Amino acid sequence: MKTTVLSFIAYLFFMPVSAVGQAGSEIDSLERLLPRTPRSEQKIKLFADLSWAYAVSRMHPDRARQYADSIRRLADELGSESGRAEAGFYYGTAARYAGDYARALLHFRRYVNYQTAVGDSSAMGRGLYQMAVIQSIQGAYDQALATYYRLLPIYEKLGNRKGVGAVTMAIGIQFENRGNYPEAIRAYEKARALFDRLDNKTYQVDVRVNLANVYVATRRYDHARLLFQQALQLDQALGNDWGVATDLCSIGIMLNHLHRPDSALVVHRQALEKRLRIPQKNEQAVSLYHVGYTYLLLKNDDLARRFLDRALRLSTETKARPLMRDTYARLSELYAERNDYARAYAFHRRYAALQDSLLNEETTRQLNELQVRYETGEKDRRIALLAREKEIQKKEAERQSLLRKAALAGLAITGLLAVLVVYIYRQRLRNQRILAVKNDEIRQAQFQSRLSELEMKALRAQINPHFLFNCLNSINRMVLQGDTENASRYLVRFSKLIRRILENTETTTVSLENELALLESYIRLEELRFRGKIDFRIEVDTGIEPEQTYLPSMILQPFVENAIWHGLMHRDVSGPGRITIAVREQDDRLCCTIEDNGVGREKARMLEDTGDGRRPSMGMRITEERLRLLSREGLQQLVRITDLKDSLDRVAGTRVDIQIPLAV
Repeated sequence: MKTTVLSFIAYLFFMPVSAVGQAGSEIDSLERLLPRTPRSEQKIKLFADLSWAYAVSRMHPDRARQYADSIRRLADELGSESGRAEAGFYYGTAARYAGDYARALLHFRRYVNYQTAVGDSSAMGRGLYQMAVIQSIQGAYDQALATYYRLLPIYEKLGNRKGVGAVTMAIGIQFENRGNYPEAIRAYEKARALFDRLDNKTYQVDVRVNLANVYVATRRYDHARLLFQQALQLDQALGNDWGVATDLCSIGIMLNHLHRPDSALVVHRQALEKRLRIPQKNEQAVSLYHVGYTYLLLKNDDLARRFLDRALRLSTETKARPLMRDTYARLSELYAERNDYARAYAFHRRYAALQDSLLNEETTRQLNELQVRYETGEKDRRIALLAREKEIQKKEAERQSLLRKAALAGLAITGLLAVLVVYIYRQRLRNQRILAVKNDEIRQAQFQSRLSELEMKALRAQINPHFLFNCLNSINRMVLQGDTENASRYLVRFSKLIRRILENTETTTVSLENELALLESYIRLEELRFRGKIDFRIEVDTGIEPEQTYLPSMILQPFVENAIWHGLMHRDVSGPGRITIAVREQDDRLCCTIEDNGVGREKARMLEDTGDGRRPSMGMRITEERLRLLSREGLQQLVRITDLKDSLDRVAGTRVDIQIPLAV
């Protein structure tokens, strides 16, 4: 045995280790895909794979959390509830592998509740698995076992053989923690057969290490040594430093069982060195404990105390209660050997308290010893008494079990009803949201359709056929009369006006500078055609930048045209007609005033009735309706027309005030 163990240790320390692990290669491949992946559910999946890869590598928990943040942000951007749930899962894995078990459990419980509500059993299963692992680490073995038994039929129903194997192995761990080694071995062997058929290297390593640990506990060292060797070879082939550290730690435990603390110390120090490079506090605490315990076996109390104290700090921080319990026991032994009985007693009390809260192994051992003695006939009376007590306890346990089942059934029914109510409520909210969105889409489509229709009418009204016909007749008359110079000037101005109108109708918004330039071209053309009867002035407030101020296209021209044709053209007094256009900004609107010294509205209506005037401008009505649609404040009076009077109450013209919403 001595030669075999030493040869095995030599084999362990001189086996080459892969320089680049599969995890690093996988991360590099995934990160190269990021720039080429669109911001969609596909990118959420890519972020999730990266967060998981960084978490299980144990090297960069901060990167795992950062990618979980990326999942959350993209899910919010896409409005994806499932994406937000995925972010919670990966926050949990990052916290778990960083040793923050309380935070991890909180995230996983929320994740499981969400997946239960939406009915995704596969996703619910992976959340339950993570919860059970953490419960086992914290020493809540009963809770962990119950969670695994809840999970097993889910994976069986889904046909997830890998999941069935993982849960079966985890159940074996719970049996091992309880000291039920035969059941643990049966579970591990079943899991090993599954993983070997699936050729899953990672789980093949895990199940071999767990099975070897049971063989060490039952002193079947040859079996354990063979399994450790297989596990170590697989981890080294995978480049898995964390797995290699776990294998070395288990081998060190076996060597201590073989009363080889010198060899065990070398192996445990190697495992600790690897784990200190991996930011996972719970695993570091395990190696610190075993190094300290091995120093205790070697009678090196100072180093033993130093490592055990560090192990206690980390296990307390991560709330790993089984490791805290074992560390208390070792520290109690250490101080007892130093004759410091006060500290030894204090640590023993802490050990006993934790022991009672986890598994009362000592009481179980004493009962087993009594049972053996009773079976030999030593304590017949006490056996009978114990049997009666056990029968009473059994009946009480059956009664309590019945009550628990009834309570669980009630809770299950209540939970089912609650889930059903929540589901119906969520469906109703979802349908209401869909209906609201559809209604908004219909209203928006109607708005756009109405606006487009008005814009087309405005275009047709702006390029007035009578105006075009009169302009062309005027040009023709000048040509026939030989006034080629004025005809050419008139034609140039006419072409510029038409070009500006067509340019402004290509977009829904134009700059104030372009709109005023169009107005000036139009007025000058009318002025030339009516030979000096029109004078005009355009005033823009100094606080307005015309080239940077935008408004809906084709707004002002219909009002100016109306002022010329219904006001100025009917003047019967000497002197030119005047038009003043003033623009100022108020709040988020342009206030435009168009004032003329024409005949006023009353005389214009009289002329229309007698047939001496043009029909009222359709462009003004269309423009006012467009302004009302575009107004965010919903103002009803966007155009106000005022009759101007002089001091003798005679008609002095008309003023039009227009409120124009600024375009964004």
